[in-house]
Amino acid sequence: NKFSSDAAKFAAETGKPLVVAAPQPNIAAQFKANGLVVYPTEGEAVRALSLYLTHTELMAGAKLRNPTIKPAPWLIQKSKLLDEAASLALLAKFGVPVVKHALCQSEEEAAAVFTNMKSTAVVVKGCTEDASHKSELGLVRLGVSDMAALRQAFKDMHAAAKSASIQLTGIIVAEQVKGRRELMIGARVDPVFGPVVLVGDGGKYVEAMPDLQVLMAPFSLADVGSALNRLRIAPLLSGVRGEPPLDVKAFCESAVAIGQMMTDEKLGISQLDINPVMVGSLGQGCVSLDAVIYCKENT
Repeated sequence: NKFSSDAAKFAAETGKPLVVAAPQPNIAAQFKANGLVVYPTEGEAVRALSLYLTHTELMAGAKLRNPTIKPAPWLIQKSKLLDEAASLALLAKFGVPVVKHALCQSEEEAAAVFTNMKSTAVVVKGCTEDASHKSELGLVRLGVSDMAALRQAFKDMHAAAKSASIQLTGIIVAEQVKGRRELMIGARVDPVFGPVVLVGDGGKYVEAMPDLQVLMAPFSLADVGSALNRLRIAPLLSGVRGEPPLDVKAFCESAVAIGQMMTDEKLGISQLDINPVMVGSLGQGCVSLDAVIYCKENT
């Protein structure tokens, strides 16, 4: 009986969670009489503590974010698609690393950019506000490695745009980046929950085989890390079969920046997709290779 009263006193004075495992009914009754939670087995007691600690961590995280309940739902009256150059520029403005690129208005300008970039291969893309998915329209050319191919790609972009009745704002010449893994960051403004951000596996199969987690903005680096750990590909992020780990921290920093952008109502982003985010090995960072952003019209 003294043990049960001492245990209750310890719990009261320290404020620490304490549960008891007591299979014998008469012993369990003594602890219950002192206001303690009692389980018949050690396994149930440990599981109860684990659930309690998980709940406490979630509540602490929510308190740190200091969420506010808005008096009205998030509403975006009118939004427009930014072209890729404008989307990448907006990301860079908020500290999200983006691929080295240039928007060119003439074939000679594209040739000069290609020469100055000194990359073994570049990507050539038609830049437009009329279409968010450009590959299907013939507006993307990968692995352009010589001047003749660069000039031909420039001509092909304009021909493809004309065929699709699309107005180009220019031609993007971008460095073709190599990395370890393609991830993605997406974001939407939900009319009830406000800004939500998706992180997960990226590349061209993201819609066919989605492996994503949802975060409610704003959130922390630790929140993004926890979300990544819940992905099916999570073991790959830490490195397997002797591979070094990926630069998860760099990716998390980009995701947090996106969360901050989405909560900026003056910016007025209604939808954002970055796919792929090319992630390198630890210490090599990450870089956003493509971006689709819808903003309110006066942005």
